[in-house]
Amino acid sequence: MEARRRQLVWVKGQNVEGWACSHCAWEFNPSGIPPGKTLAEIKQKYELERDEEFESHVCAEHPKCTS
Repeated sequence: MEARRRQLVWVKGQNVEGWACSHCAWEFNPSGIPPGKTLAEIKQKYELERDEEFESHVCAEHPKCTS
């Protein structure tokens, strides 16, 4: 059920800019530029890595800080 509610969202703030989970504090942190011969291939590999990491993360392991 949790996986159906959460969404991959673009966040932009004072200390962060990038892809994150709408339900928890998970953020996508790529390890570097994916290998590829063309910009389209690099973009495709980046999006695949991002999407796979998002789908496999467990929100309970990335609780949002409440203050």
